[in-house]
Amino acid sequence: MCRAEVLSWLARGKSNHDIAEILGISPRTVHKHLERIFVKLGVDSRSSATSVALQALATD
Repeated sequence: MCRAEVLSWLARGKSNHDIAEILGISPRTVHKHLERIFVKLGVDSRSSATSVALQALATD
């Protein structure tokens, strides 16, 4: 669930620091979640991950 929350806040334009504060986790944990999200989505940037996430939501 935490990775989905991280991706959701990323799509809203939040920084790693902001996401960490919102979720009550460290910025390092946010960074690690994003690394795993990028691999799973096959992307290499925040904007690409956001784009894939928004496309997925649009098709639901």
